[in-house]
Amino acid sequence: MSQPHDNRLPLDAAMPPWRTRAIEALDFPLGKFLDYGCGGCGLMECLEDRCDECHGVDVDKAAYAAAEKQHTNFLLSEIGQDGRTKYPDEYFDTIAIIEVIEHVPDESVTLRELARILKPGGKLLLTTPHRGLLTFLDVGNFKFVFPRLHRFIHLVLMRNQEYYKERFERTKEIQLVGDVSVSGDRRPWHRHYKPQQIESYCPSSLRLDQHQVYFPGLRLMMLLRQVLRVFCLGRFSPFPPPFSWAERWLSTMQSRGGDQLVMLMEKLERQGASTTN
Repeated sequence: MSQPHDNRLPLDAAMPPWRTRAIEALDFPLGKFLDYGCGGCGLMECLEDRCDECHGVDVDKAAYAAAEKQHTNFLLSEIGQDGRTKYPDEYFDTIAIIEVIEHVPDESVTLRELARILKPGGKLLLTTPHRGLLTFLDVGNFKFVFPRLHRFIHLVLMRNQEYYKERFERTKEIQLVGDVSVSGDRRPWHRHYKPQQIESYCPSSLRLDQHQVYFPGLRLMMLLRQVLRVFCLGRFSPFPPPFSWAERWLSTMQSRGGDQLVMLMEKLERQGASTTN
C-alpha cells in the first residue's frame, strides 16, 4: 500500500498536530469540501483558499456559532440525531473527518453517510487516535474513569469553570457525555483504531488509498502537558525547551507505534459508469 509523499509541516504550537497533518494531506484543489465535525471551523479557515465551497457540520450548533458570524462564506449546519446530514447523494468532492470517528455512536453509520454524499472519485480524509504503544495514556478518557477527580481538577485546581461548564455540562443538552456521542449500552470512550478496523467499518464503495501512522509519544506529551497545567494551577504556558523541541521532532515522525492515524480514501466509480465521452 502506498504511503503519502513527505510534505510534512513543522508543528505549530497554536494548532493541534492532527490538523497540521490534515492540511498536509489535503494539498490539492478540494472542490466542494465538507468538514464533518467542524467544531469551531479551524480546519476550514486553513483550507478555504483550496475550496470552491466550504461546508461544515457538527452535532453542536454552539460549536460553530462564532465562526458562522465571522465567515459568512462558510455553509454550516447540524448533524441529525441519526448521524445523517441534509445533503443529497454524491454532493462533495472532498470530505474530512478529523478526530471525530472516535466520538460517534456508530462508526459504520457515519462512514456510510459520508460515502453517500461523496462523489465517485472523491476523496475522504480521516484522522483518529491510533492504537499504539501509549494508548492507555489517553488523557481524554480520564473524565470517564475518574469523573469526580476530573471535575475537582478543572474547577478547583485549574479554575476552568467556564471551560468545564461548556465542555462537560452544557453538552448533556445535546446528548453528549463529555465530548462523546453514545447510543445503547456502548460506554462513552475515546476509541483508538488500527487501519484495518477503520476499513472494516467502511462501505464497499470506499477504497483506502494510503495511510500513515505518526507522532510516537503524542499521548505522553498530552499527559505531561496536563500534569504541568495542574501543578501550575492552570497558568501553564506552551512547552519550554527542550520539551518543545522534542514535541516538534516527534510530531513529524512516522512510526508503527505512533499515536495518530491518517487515512486517505477514495470513493469508487459506480460500476457500469462510462469512462469516456
